[in-house]
Amino acid sequence: MPATSVDLPPRYSDARHVANGGMAAVYAAEDAVLGRRVAVKVLAAHVAEDPASVHRFQREARAAARVSQHPHVVTIYDVGEHGGLPFIVMELMDGGSLARVLRAGPPARALALRWIAEAASALDAAHERDVVHRDVKPGNLLLDGAGRLGVADFGIARLAYETSVTLTGQVLGTAAYVAPEQVSGGDATAASDRYSLAVVAYELLTGARPYPGGTFAAQARQHVDAQPAPARSHVADLPAAVDGVLARGLAKDPGARWPSATAFAQALERAADEDATAVTRPLAAAAPAAPTPMPPASRAGAKRWLPVALVALLVGLVGVFALASGGGEEERRATGPPRETAEPRETTPAATAPAAQRPSVAQLNDQGFALMNQGRYGEAIPLLQQAVERCGDSRETVCAYALYNLGRALRLAGRPEEAIPILERRLTYGNQTGVVQAELDAARREAGAQTAPPGADHSREVEPEDDGKGRGKGKGKKGDD
Repeated sequence: MPATSVDLPPRYSDARHVANGGMAAVYAAEDAVLGRRVAVKVLAAHVAEDPASVHRFQREARAAARVSQHPHVVTIYDVGEHGGLPFIVMELMDGGSLARVLRAGPPARALALRWIAEAASALDAAHERDVVHRDVKPGNLLLDGAGRLGVADFGIARLAYETSVTLTGQVLGTAAYVAPEQVSGGDATAASDRYSLAVVAYELLTGARPYPGGTFAAQARQHVDAQPAPARSHVADLPAAVDGVLARGLAKDPGARWPSATAFAQALERAADEDATAVTRPLAAAAPAAPTPMPPASRAGAKRWLPVALVALLVGLVGVFALASGGGEEERRATGPPRETAEPRETTPAATAPAAQRPSVAQLNDQGFALMNQGRYGEAIPLLQQAVERCGDSRETVCAYALYNLGRALRLAGRPEEAIPILERRLTYGNQTGVVQAELDAARREAGAQTAPPGADHSREVEPEDDGKGRGKGKGKKGDD
């Protein structure tokens, strides 16, 4: 039976049971010293019996206290132990959680966007101090009486994650929001928190989860090797650009996601503010709000998906490696390119337009990717070809995106022979090679070609060695700055 009474230090009186979780019980109490109502989270007895868990709990609670002065982090007032049970005293958020809000359906869009931005601000502040939440979900996003959002449970999320093999209920509760790398047994990072926030954002905007599997195992597997339905399939009046922003937020590869939670929230707000004219005009005529999502993980990896222990945690599915940072270009793409810089390809071909008016490689790639996702391969391919041509010898990350997207679009358009050299060239960039190789193998199969043996010579596609400035040393055109 869940604990509904508790023995607290004399300072905290009139305790009222609020909730139970897999790791702790929560009580509202009166702080007699400061004269205010507080929330007291008491570690569950079965967890407190493990000294290592108690140590981790206290360590993580202190780490959380370092960021709890942020206006959108639930404030921690005290950490201690009483009657053999560690506890945390924190700000009482009496407006409930976003999980409770969502039980009544999606909130108003403006309110959802505000809450996403508030959570993003809190997560970025924590990440700057090397504090990772690991369990971002609606149940940990709490509201006060005025509707202000606060992120809770920084103090015990790592403990819950590390002991989850014995706490099936806790893991079942978080499976809908867990990042692919966590499912696959990897370490949770700031990028993992940002992925979970994107899942929450999808749910707040649509009322549905991107991966609605009925069991933990089904949901976890979808995070690793499935693609969610477009948000617009749930809410028809969502601007098309929202799907691009969410797609990058939900990228399988941590390195392909938004560089910060705030960058994601700001891009989402811009995309959601698109008017009907901006949404319906040709994508090639204007820069999209969402920078390029990375290619999806190969479904071939599903064959290696294995359950672990009692909660079917997944390990060793695929080796997904973060892309190298795009530097200043990545930051510009995170905030979105100026809309007036993109020109329609019909009237201003990239090859002849003045440099100041030509769409950038990132814009061409974004537009091509969006069209490809709509099945409009014939329109996507010319844009992606322009992006690749503009790259020249450049080794920038966006050029790796463009090469993969062009190769994939060609294959999906029924032109696998043309896709093969593009994807072989993409392999020379040396990151996320598992995903690229899977796409290349598919193109070779469809072209009826035999898979090249290990060590085959593809020197005709290999890029010149990078000179450290984003350009090759060998022959060929220089890439655009």
